[in-house]
Amino acid sequence: MCIRDRLYTIGDCYVCMSFNDARNRNPGKEALNMVRFSLSLLEIISKFRKSRGLDMRIGIHTGECIGGVIGTDIVRYDFYGKDVLIANKMESNGVEGKIHISETTKNMLQRYCPGMFRFDYHGMVEAKSLNFSIEGYMLYENESYHEEGQELFSAKATFKPPK
Repeated sequence: MCIRDRLYTIGDCYVCMSFNDARNRNPGKEALNMVRFSLSLLEIISKFRKSRGLDMRIGIHTGECIGGVIGTDIVRYDFYGKDVLIANKMESNGVEGKIHISETTKNMLQRYCPGMFRFDYHGMVEAKSLNFSIEGYMLYENESYHEEGQELFSAKATFKPPK
């Protein structure tokens, strides 16, 4: 799904960033890629949820970040920036087994792939350290959007980007 991606963990939290081409950005497609990836994760986790007590909250926000390698003895790739904190707040204010997205990501998805998803308002999410708050929404697939038997996160999934 993503040509370039970065993934690392903080405790039991996975942090992932995605972009296709730094010189030719398409934030709508990048947001859609993250949603597809998230839906895939939830599908996989659902198979183990009951037998192993495993679950996952997912938070998505679209924005800017700075990434780089830190450390000398233990080298690790890390992300920084206001939008990274907002994505983290989306996850921590989310619901197990669901995808919680920011208003920014919601608006981007509505422009890039109108009708593909349904969004239910979940409440304001505060980032007190930034003196900032943003609306959060739970994301759901719009089943009537897809051809019968076609899954959103499959390689064959289609969408109609705006002209």
